Amino acid sequence: MHDIKKTNNQEKFLNYSDAANMIGYRSYAKIAEFVKTGVLSSYTIPLSDRKRVKKSELVELILNSAISNSE
Repeated sequence: MHDIKKTNNQEKFLNYSDAANMIGYRSYAKIAEFVKTGVLSSYTIPLSDRKRVKKSELVELILNSAISNSE
């Protein structure tokens, strides 16, 4: 897990539920599994104990998955 001290205004951090919803899952369990297995990194943001994932990393994962499945 990474701690974010200084966040870039352009980077979005999603909680696990929002990340799951973004990719079509009803539960955050798949996101937690991705983090546990190292597929995604988790981050903490200031003033919050909850782990987050970077939206850009999630989008990259989905795009890479779509490209691999289409080949």
